[in-house]
Amino acid sequence: MSLSGKAAIVGIGATEFSKESGRSELQLSVEATRAALSDAGLAPADVDGLTTFTMDTSAEIALARELGLGDLRFFSRINYGGGAACATIQQAAMAVATGVADVVVAYR
Repeated sequence: MSLSGKAAIVGIGATEFSKESGRSELQLSVEATRAALSDAGLAPADVDGLTTFTMDTSAEIALARELGLGDLRFFSRINYGGGAACATIQQAAMAVATGVADVVVAYR
């Protein structure tokens, strides 16, 4: 089964790049996710999946709570971080393509 044409990236969000932002990793995750949802024209209630890295200290349930997400149908963590960014996108695409979730946010 090919993932081609089964899922799409529809929004991107980021925070400023800095060493000392004065905000926690969770606060930065919330800010970037809100920006991505806004860019995509989606509401937090539309999200039913989350994927991130194992090195991220922002738990999926904490992010879901801060954003006011509904029930999560999918969540995953990819080992390591940075260089594994494509794997979070792959997990999100697989969740959407297989019908496990409708809207998945890949965050970090």
